[in-house]
Amino acid sequence: MPGGTVVGGLRAIILVAVALCLAAPAGAAPKARVNPSSDRATIDVARHKTGEVFLLRGYADVFSRGLDAMAATLNRQGIDAKVTNHNSWRAIALEIIGRQRRLGPRPVVLVGHSLGANAVIQIAELLKKEHIAVQYMATFAATGPHPVPSNVRRVDNFYFATHGWGEPLTGAGDFSGRLSNRDFSDAEGVGHFNIDKQPAIQREVLARIIRYAKR
Repeated sequence: MPGGTVVGGLRAIILVAVALCLAAPAGAAPKARVNPSSDRATIDVARHKTGEVFLLRGYADVFSRGLDAMAATLNRQGIDAKVTNHNSWRAIALEIIGRQRRLGPRPVVLVGHSLGANAVIQIAELLKKEHIAVQYMATFAATGPHPVPSNVRRVDNFYFATHGWGEPLTGAGDFSGRLSNRDFSDAEGVGHFNIDKQPAIQREVLARIIRYAKR
């Protein structure tokens, strides 16, 4: 191929490249690549800013399904509420402690039914050792609860003095928070196995969870 033809071809290629660069908008930058896993992590941290919200079921996960309905409502409100069995109480406490060490303080809300009601108090006891407060606790028909430790700010307990199965709560010696025991002995059709499913009680507890978790 003659040398003039080659030079002419290269000149044409260079002119086309220059024209394309000039046609690009001033200050244009390459599109940022989206990292889906990074986005999910950001969303997870943002959701946890609403607080640590855990709901613990009772024996065998059979009779505490009202907690699942409550958690679903909370998740629709943008609150990351987790439901699990009472046997997981120690793991939950360690999870809360670890996350608060990494990310800093955030509200803690604990709800439990039956053996789960006993377990949320045990979680609060471990959190107290780490100087972590529990802003709100709700217990349904606790069967053998420990005294409520002093790091709990407010607790609502729904129990049965007679005609049911569920104990009143007491505060530990240094407890100075707000403790409410609500006796449902005379509530028709309400017992140990369905107190967590009562719509009026759920609405009351949900309103408080949303209030305290978003502080």
